[in-house]
Amino acid sequence: MPLRLVAALVAALLATTALPAAAVTQAPGVLVVGGTPAGVAAAVTAARHGESVVLVAQGDDLGGVLSDAGMDQWDLNLAPDGKPVEAGIFATIYAALGDAFTPHGAACVFAALVAQQPRIHAIFDARPIGVRGETYGAETQIQAVTFARSGGAPFTVDADAVIDATDDADLAALAGARYDLGRQDEGTDDLMQPVTLMFAVSGVDWHALARAYDPAADGAGGALERRAWGYAKLLTAYRPASPDVLVRDLNLAREDDGDVSVNAIDVLGIDGLDPAALARARALAEGEAPRLVDYLRARIPGFAAARVRGYADAVYVRETRHVLGLDVLTAADVWDGVLPADRIGLSSYPLDLHPVTATDRLAYAPVRHVYGVPFGALVPRGLTNLLIASPAISASHEAAGSARVIPTTIEEGEAAGLAAAQADREHVTFPALARTPALVADLQTALRRDGAILEAA
Repeated sequence: MPLRLVAALVAALLATTALPAAAVTQAPGVLVVGGTPAGVAAAVTAARHGESVVLVAQGDDLGGVLSDAGMDQWDLNLAPDGKPVEAGIFATIYAALGDAFTPHGAACVFAALVAQQPRIHAIFDARPIGVRGETYGAETQIQAVTFARSGGAPFTVDADAVIDATDDADLAALAGARYDLGRQDEGTDDLMQPVTLMFAVSGVDWHALARAYDPAADGAGGALERRAWGYAKLLTAYRPASPDVLVRDLNLAREDDGDVSVNAIDVLGIDGLDPAALARARALAEGEAPRLVDYLRARIPGFAAARVRGYADAVYVRETRHVLGLDVLTAADVWDGVLPADRIGLSSYPLDLHPVTATDRLAYAPVRHVYGVPFGALVPRGLTNLLIASPAISASHEAAGSARVIPTTIEEGEAAGLAAAQADREHVTFPALARTPALVADLQTALRRDGAILEAA
């Protein structure tokens, strides 16, 4: 998409969202909570299929961890032969951003997607603080959600269908959904995967770096025009300053201005729901980054003049809640390549479990098995009109090591938006849709029509 068109669409979006929250005078058909990539996918898809949508973002832009936490490259879902197993709305986003991108570029692309849909009313700087619902037997229907807004009075949005696209399932928790924290489902403790603070360095000679990557010396990995990954062998001798910090490998991305982003520093023992813990993680990572760059200067060609330029606005949190759904995605499903009958998309990212403690070892080989994401994992038990599209879907701690990646959450968002439109049209609840094979088949047909891939080659 031409940059002038993107700029015009972003300007249009900002103009519409300058309206106060009270400007939502009629209950939307779909309320999407979370300005994440999954939230944008859900809102855009629902609007394309005729629904009026209110999209509420907690921050001042769209894109979630891509725009706020500096996650500037994709964890792609690929077949063993390297071909993509995911298309649909993700293909549109990927075409616009490419392999590596800037936080600002990501925010612009997501804003442009929303601005093209007049049925979407976007509200920024608001977070859910309360849910009003009505209970029928063992199930509850959400009737309205109340939000706190920065610099303004709380406001309430009524909605027929709600999609929780927050990374932490904040709305589902407020609505009373059952969930596990971290690896609680394993019966050990509720510790979570480590968090990471992305940072940028200047002064890197990328062409020298890319030419010099040597798997024999650096470990499995590689370097391309915009990104490089690996270096595990090179980092075996690195000793972080804090026992709560791990540096196992590097993910690097070359930005448009020549700076290089670094995804490398894992901070252990952090509760991703606790602001004080996240502040501690930031402090530890900001102390570690200059030491790591000093170590790399003498060991990576092209890094001799590197210096830390800055840090991401937010800490990247890999894992918090796992909501219990009608179905639970397990590590066996991922590893065995299970294609459930109600799948709404394919995924294949390896079971990438970052160590929860310093003594943890890799539980799974970093190999890909194409598997299906079940629609039932998006439907929380006990709630009739709520879907989840985020790393917090119904998955075990181990399975979430694969399903947490952004491309997978985007396909969940697309499916959730389409399911909301279908449930409205058919006058059914989400659990009823999930339990009716004919309705699931209709959802899958609509997904295929929109470009989704549901069959493994």
